[in-house]
Amino acid sequence: MSSTITSPARAVRTLGAVALAAMLAAAAVQAEAAGTMTASLPVWAPSALSPLTSNLTDPPNWRLDPGASFNGVANAFDGTALLLFKIDSDPGGTYACSGSLMQGGEYVLTAGHCVTDMTSMQVNFGWYNGAALQTRTVTAVHTAPGWVDFNTNADQGNDLALVKLDQKVSGLHTYALSTTNDVGKTHLMTGYGTVGTGGSSSDPDWSDWKYGHYGWNVADVTSKDFNKAAGDHIGPGWGYDAAYYTGTTYMSDFDNPSNPNNNTLGRLGSLLGGSWTSNNGVAGEALIAGGDSGGGDFIWDGSQWVLSAVHSWGWGGACEDYFGLAGCDASASNSSSFGDLSGSTAVFSHVGWIQSVTGVPEPATPIMLALGLLGVGSAARWRRAASASQRAA
Repeated sequence: MSSTITSPARAVRTLGAVALAAMLAAAAVQAEAAGTMTASLPVWAPSALSPLTSNLTDPPNWRLDPGASFNGVANAFDGTALLLFKIDSDPGGTYACSGSLMQGGEYVLTAGHCVTDMTSMQVNFGWYNGAALQTRTVTAVHTAPGWVDFNTNADQGNDLALVKLDQKVSGLHTYALSTTNDVGKTHLMTGYGTVGTGGSSSDPDWSDWKYGHYGWNVADVTSKDFNKAAGDHIGPGWGYDAAYYTGTTYMSDFDNPSNPNNNTLGRLGSLLGGSWTSNNGVAGEALIAGGDSGGGDFIWDGSQWVLSAVHSWGWGGACEDYFGLAGCDASASNSSSFGDLSGSTAVFSHVGWIQSVTGVPEPATPIMLALGLLGVGSAARWRRAASASQRAA
């Protein structure tokens, strides 16, 4: 995830897409995983890259076991998936995102920017110890109304896409959608991207790539409310425009219970006179990282885990770069360190669109994709998530 602000523009904040994780090295794959994976899966063993959510403790403590029970629900997150895909502008690379299986078993909900320029995709459900419970390919893509690309829509509240599977999935969990605004609620996040720890000075990496991971956080404020407060405080130069938002993005920070200076949204709420509050962290606090884009934020509704939001973007250095507060970001060289921020697209305002797609057996206007397995890139390198200019709305 390239989440630090890289543009000095006053009214434009440059965020990094949390997706489009990495191009994978064939040499590393052959050295580490030759003969260990079935022919139906792409060979994916990036030894020089890094894994998923950034947590308080080492990544192995937060592996997402598809057979695990959460709140008494067995196999609660076996319907979450690692998405491996090709893109037209870089056919030699393989990229990673995350997603969640929708009710009906035929579609996966992910981030809109995960399918930009995408030509083929393989969906690996319950990825654990380098293998999937079930694997599908993608035959069609639907993006949320108004979505164009990350440069245009980064924070607009519609960074969503539904990918249609070549065959329905059965025997795994599917997820109902939240129909409420979930600001202030604790959520469990899942993803299959890079990993690290919040206090590290190093970026998250693919060192625990064989596993998905999970963690906890709170949706502190919507980006619309945050940017209105910033605009009221800074003035017209911030560029707030209420009409920009067509949906809702939840903002979370990576709190450090040992250092209240890292409570970025709490400190900014006090400075800006915002209406939100932010505590000093929850048990198991985490933040998304590269490759987690499209993964889910789940809330407990009393009887089941409901999909509340979809991971979209990350932002580091907000206090220091724009508001003159020192010490929020624990490490400028770690894009998912204590004090960094993330944004997830809320699903409640998109329930109608999602149901209109998943309820139609043969959509009329999908983007048809080539079938087949994904190959492995011949070059060992990252594709840096394209920095995207977001209206500071």
